[in-house]
Amino acid sequence: MINDIVLRELKEVESRNSADYADNLRKTAAYLLQKQWAWKGKRGQKEHFQVCEDNATYFHKLFDALDMDWYYDRNFGYVGVLPRGTGSQLDITATVFLLILRKMYDTEASMGRTELGRVTPPTVELLNQYEQVKGERPLLTVTSEALDTLRKKGIIELGPRDPDTKLPEVTVLPNVTRVVGPAFLGSLESFMNSYAANSESGDEPRLTTDLAEASDDNAE
Repeated sequence: MINDIVLRELKEVESRNSADYADNLRKTAAYLLQKQWAWKGKRGQKEHFQVCEDNATYFHKLFDALDMDWYYDRNFGYVGVLPRGTGSQLDITATVFLLILRKMYDTEASMGRTELGRVTPPTVELLNQYEQVKGERPLLTVTSEALDTLRKKGIIELGPRDPDTKLPEVTVLPNVTRVVGPAFLGSLESFMNSYAANSESGDEPRLTTDLAEASDDNAE
């Protein structure tokens, strides 16, 4: 439950401003709990970003009381929350793509190939690296489903389809570094090591993550 300090601060905000202003804080908190991320430049989200930017200390305390990590990035223009502890699960295909996209993000960023913190790696390279990991290319339908899963979780955007690969253009968002931090990269490595042993028995491993199941609003 929200602690007394946070509730008291909300009442103080209301006393200094208005009931409507305090209600906007509640609406923004509810939005982040449901959608997980809000972006300064996205339609329907920039108002929530502004509320968070103006009340960053309050939201930090609020989500800390809810046992969630709060992120505010002024440079790239986003705010977000990640639950601590057990989250949802990704299947093997989505997990492999998540690992590859995180590494590709680092590579592209290190060479300065970013735009507002976003990188758009070549789709064919994404498939090539997947093949290196798994030994075979995934089916188009399987790949599309995995990428759409990551899109719904708010860490990539999908654009027009590549005429050669038949897959949509993938833009990796800067919050991927929050979602896939060093600790999670270690978990991914252990997960991939276990995959080789489990795949022979026919059991598909799954990786628990701290990614929320966001709605399609992330695509806007």
